[in-house]
This record gives sequence, C-alpha cells and structure tokens, in this order.
Amino acid sequence: MHTIVNTPSVFSCKLPAAGWINLAQIRQIQFEDLPSRVAAVTWHNGDKQIFFGEDAVALIQSWQDAATVVDQRCNCNSRLKNRR
Repeated sequence: MHTIVNTPSVFSCKLPAAGWINLAQIRQIQFEDLPSRVAAVTWHNGDKQIFFGEDAVALIQSWQDAATVVDQRCNCNSRLKNRR
C-alpha cells in the first residue's frame, strides 16, 4: 500500500532574520532546544541548512502548525469517506 501526501506547492513561513521559506520544500527537519535553539533542515534536493535562535523557533512553530492543518484535512477527508 502506498500513501500519497498532497501538499501545496507553496507553504510559506516568515523567519525573523532569514526571510521567507517554503515548508513544502523540506524533506526532514531536526530541532535542538538546549543549550541553544537550532533547526537543521534537509531540503528536497538533499542540501542541508542550519537555522539558529528565533529563526529556528519560527521554523519549528510553522512546521508544527502546518502538520496540524494537514492532520485536520486528513481526518476531515476520512470522515467524509466514511459517510458514503
């Protein structure tokens, strides 16, 4: 069985110092909170980028918000399918 996740082509996130990024282009994200805030991003093409401080916090918060939206959409769609 294959799972296909449909994401928008642009899922924007505004970072305080690093400008705008597209969350849909992220393959993997790792976050460390202590001793300093760091987010390590692996982009869809395999490139890696590190975000620090408030940029890392904004990135993780946006990522969690996006995951919540996607989860709500999936749950809504499954409830609609179950009505048929």
